[in-house]
Amino acid sequence: MELDTRGKEVNDILLTFSAVQPDHIICANDEEIQLSVTKLTAVYDELSEEDLCLEIPRLRRHLQAAEINLEEAKHWTVLQFLRFIIKWDFVESLSYLTLTLRFFLTICVSVASCERSFSKMKLIKNYLRSTMSQSRLSDLAVLSIEHELTRQIDFDDVIDLFATMKTRRHSF
Repeated sequence: MELDTRGKEVNDILLTFSAVQPDHIICANDEEIQLSVTKLTAVYDELSEEDLCLEIPRLRRHLQAAEINLEEAKHWTVLQFLRFIIKWDFVESLSYLTLTLRFFLTICVSVASCERSFSKMKLIKNYLRSTMSQSRLSDLAVLSIEHELTRQIDFDDVIDLFATMKTRRHSF
């Protein structure tokens, strides 16, 4: 049930951003671009509908000028489109499209980060840790979420550093 709800929410985001999906950028006609951009700018009014409608066909022309096979580009990811724009220095001429692509990629990462945080919280929060203070629980959550970084830490060095900072003995 919960997976269906989350799947629907992610699908809604994908539908909202259909204007910047690779297959849509390559295959859509001007009318379809207009409709998808209108839907996108209705939700995110920071984006310029007029500029996006001009920049999407411009990206197609840039792809052709760079001799990119459009059939292959249809199967690119949004990140690959953004990398193409940056590599060929089209960021200024496609400024709203670049902003939209970055915005879309950021939303996807944010959703994944939240999902990971909640799943880690379920692992950490158990009966034995129910009486723990909120700050300690938060610290444990951060350590669990960032477990790759935590594995690289040499705890002996941390203990030595802490001991030198908190030393209460005075040397005579």
